[in-house]
Amino acid sequence: MANVRVLRRQEKAYIELPSDMAGYDSLELFMLKEGYYLISVPLGANAPQPAPGETKGRVSDAEIAVMKKLLSIRFENRTPEYVGKALSETEMGILQGLAQKGMVNVFRGTKYKDGVYNISDHIYPLLQKGQAQGAKGAAEEKPQAQAERSAPPVSPTGAMLHSQGFIIIQDKREAMMLSESLGPQMKTGAVVGVKGFDGKFYVVTREYYSKARALIEALMKDQMDAPSVASAAKLDPEGCLAVLRLMAENGDIIEKKKGVFAPV
Repeated sequence: MANVRVLRRQEKAYIELPSDMAGYDSLELFMLKEGYYLISVPLGANAPQPAPGETKGRVSDAEIAVMKKLLSIRFENRTPEYVGKALSETEMGILQGLAQKGMVNVFRGTKYKDGVYNISDHIYPLLQKGQAQGAKGAAEEKPQAQAERSAPPVSPTGAMLHSQGFIIIQDKREAMMLSESLGPQMKTGAVVGVKGFDGKFYVVTREYYSKARALIEALMKDQMDAPSVASAAKLDPEGCLAVLRLMAENGDIIEKKKGVFAPV
């Protein structure tokens, strides 16, 4: 028996399947009794065989090349329309095949109503490995420079963080997963975060924090509530609140009462 994590996205729940099931296009689900289910490969189905030229992870060199090209496009620009123009006809065919395999999907949210292409988390290590093997002299670079130039996390949460510079997470499990994926960047200080008294997790990139902090320090002469600070600094309300929480954690300002901050 093995415990698996449940991932929640847009009111739906997903579990990570064992690697020997990942190659099937569909699986069969049987309800044994309330609370007990059996997941099985299709009865009588032959085990999927990797095509010639594919890696152990069943990802071909051509597929890796397309996913790397997709990663080179800013997350917010990875709309089907933009990607359709950026990739060749052949590459679009490969991309559609990746979508059918579940390696790539179109993520939709309030900020991305048209959808943006997103690479599945379990594929990202393969891309990182390929990049590491092809990068000569990378070990000589400073750790912080490596972290800042590395490809952004491909999970929707991580991608949104790097796209807008901040994110506020309410789900503890999702926060733990994000922390694991951002471990190297958090160690170098490229990404910083704090858990607020409200139980939420506030995470920002160092670049966003530095810019927002400078704006806040310049205008905060007396106590102000978070919405007023955001309005005066022309910052996103959630991003401003995240930076205020971090500044309070560092002792740069104090939170006199819930949501109201003042200079030290």
